[in-house]
Amino acid sequence: MIRRLLIGAAYSLLAFSAAAQAADSYRVEIRGVDDALAEKLNIISDLKKGLREYPTVAALRRAARRDADAFDEALTAAGYYLGTVAFTVERPENGDKPLVAFTVETGPRFRITEYEILYRDDGDDRPTTLEAAKIEASGSAAGADIRDVQIRFLNHLWDTGYPSAEIAGRRAIALPDTAEASAIFVFESGPKARFGDINIDGLKKTNEDYIAKLKTWETGADYERARIVAFRDRLGETGLFSSISVAPGAPNEAGDAPIIVNLEERKRRTIGAGVSWSTTEGPGGRIFFENRNIAGRGENLRIELRGSEIEQSIDFTARKPFPRLPGFAFANVGFSNETTDAFDARSLRLASGLAKDWLDDRLETRAGVALETSKVETDDSEERTYFVSAPLSVLWDSENDLLEPTRGVRASLTVTPYTGTQTFTQSELSGRYRLFFGDEDRFTLAARAGLGATFGNSLLDLPANKRFFVGGGGTVRGFGFQEAGPLDADNTPIGGRSYAIGGTELRGMVTDEIQLVGFVDAGTVMASPLPDFKERFFVGYGGGVRYFTPIGPIRIDAAFPLNGRASDRDFQIYIALGQPF
Repeated sequence: MIRRLLIGAAYSLLAFSAAAQAADSYRVEIRGVDDALAEKLNIISDLKKGLREYPTVAALRRAARRDADAFDEALTAAGYYLGTVAFTVERPENGDKPLVAFTVETGPRFRITEYEILYRDDGDDRPTTLEAAKIEASGSAAGADIRDVQIRFLNHLWDTGYPSAEIAGRRAIALPDTAEASAIFVFESGPKARFGDINIDGLKKTNEDYIAKLKTWETGADYERARIVAFRDRLGETGLFSSISVAPGAPNEAGDAPIIVNLEERKRRTIGAGVSWSTTEGPGGRIFFENRNIAGRGENLRIELRGSEIEQSIDFTARKPFPRLPGFAFANVGFSNETTDAFDARSLRLASGLAKDWLDDRLETRAGVALETSKVETDDSEERTYFVSAPLSVLWDSENDLLEPTRGVRASLTVTPYTGTQTFTQSELSGRYRLFFGDEDRFTLAARAGLGATFGNSLLDLPANKRFFVGGGGTVRGFGFQEAGPLDADNTPIGGRSYAIGGTELRGMVTDEIQLVGFVDAGTVMASPLPDFKERFFVGYGGGVRYFTPIGPIRIDAAFPLNGRASDRDFQIYIALGQPF
């Protein structure tokens, strides 16, 4: 094995050395063009690549002729239809290296002033102009730009009832006197089609009726490829399938095109786990079990256990999708035990509700009802609380990934009226966004913000576990859990009726797997019902590293309080899976 590697390395070294010597045995110049075009011609020149030696002038001439032909094609592809390329091979009398000189005359750069649409087969009511297809063209005569316009027209045919459409030809006719040209696009449209029956193959557990209800068209409607794509996305969002194929079949004589769906189901059960650690919250972990497609119609049951020094919880969540809504019903039973500096609380919560998706599932509205009882203990009190609440929420989520999104925005608004032991209403507004810049989007500027408010109750009457707290890895790094806010005489967090938080991170990729990060977080809680930005804000700053794995980035952050108090630690360390926002 080692011997083969050494031999391969030796051959590679010899080949590189030979290429270097070949390129060093002659000179090449390209004249008459600007630097940008010269660079493109250099890339396609065999002589510039120096892949072989040319021992004679005749050999150089043959190579130069091949390069000149390639340059001619490149000029035409760039829109210089009258361009010419000439070359000479000069051997200086002083014995210097031979010079291959290319002289390029580009002539005028042509523009496309007319686009003509032709069809090779018969049909009625097909678009025959770009305007009819609502396509704007730049008029560029470059080959790639002409091809792009034709592909956009083909997409229009696919989107407007012609699933069998294909490109049959393309050419440009030049008018040398005016430097103008006409582009002629030739297509075969095939018959216009309507959505026919849906044919599904590959199902084992999933009910065919459930798949049919996910479709995004009505049988008999004109075929649109965009609806096929939306249907494929819906199938993917169910999380039930590892392989999805959706394509139209050949239309029958009546023009009905069957939709062929091939699916491969994922394993229905999943067990997962995660771990985290911070200097204030200590070690933490979670384990979950998920059972999908329980009755064959997309039903889902998830059981999740979480544990850390400050909280232990178990949640049972069931979801039943309603594709025609579109949306889902949900039910949740949860028990939690919280042991924090501000309070201890043991809570039982039952909730259910209905969610509806809008705007291609980017917008979700949710309404529900919840019953909750808690035993809450503080240093000087103990009480049992009972609440009935009706949480209402709106979520906009256009992000493309849960752990490491590369595009999109996530913003939410939640309003929850409570009645029972006390009567009050809480609202929370949050959002996050990322801006990518630099070569290959190497850098990321990420930001988040959040606001909270409580109406209808004073701070002293508000149960401790219903107050807002900030501080820690999820809100203001650099401060302890719940400690980015007012403290009492014993340095115990008081909490507030409102809060405001914000944070920003600058992330830069060092390698394909490692990212360095600098960040600033700020926030506080307030006794007022609405955030008061005149209050003192607590600011933390620091840096960290992200190591990207197949399951998401592992992050390690070190944070420091910028305006800490005597009771605050000098620094905090956070380790977790996924970006903080």
